[in-house]
Amino acid sequence: MQVILTGLHGDASETSVEEGLTRFFNVKRVEMIRQGEVDNPWALIEVHDSYEHVWNVCNQLRGVFHRGKAIHLYIPLHQEDIFHDLEPHQRIDIA
Repeated sequence: MQVILTGLHGDASETSVEEGLTRFFNVKRVEMIRQGEVDNPWALIEVHDSYEHVWNVCNQLRGVFHRGKAIHLYIPLHQEDIFHDLEPHQRIDIA
């Protein structure tokens, strides 16, 4: 599953992002995207956690600042490798 992290500083690296998020996610890979402003990169993070866990962590970290900049975590839509902690009978499907 992938997560996008914004609100980073220009000196952020794959290693620093992975180390910072390891206590929240099971991080598999980090790719830094450095297009646009030099001091405003973002990271594409691949994690091996359930959708429910990722959703909860994204909500938990909402409003958190890192060195004066607010960080934002987004779950991109239309991902194929998502798994759920919930059994199908525990879900609510609204038509």
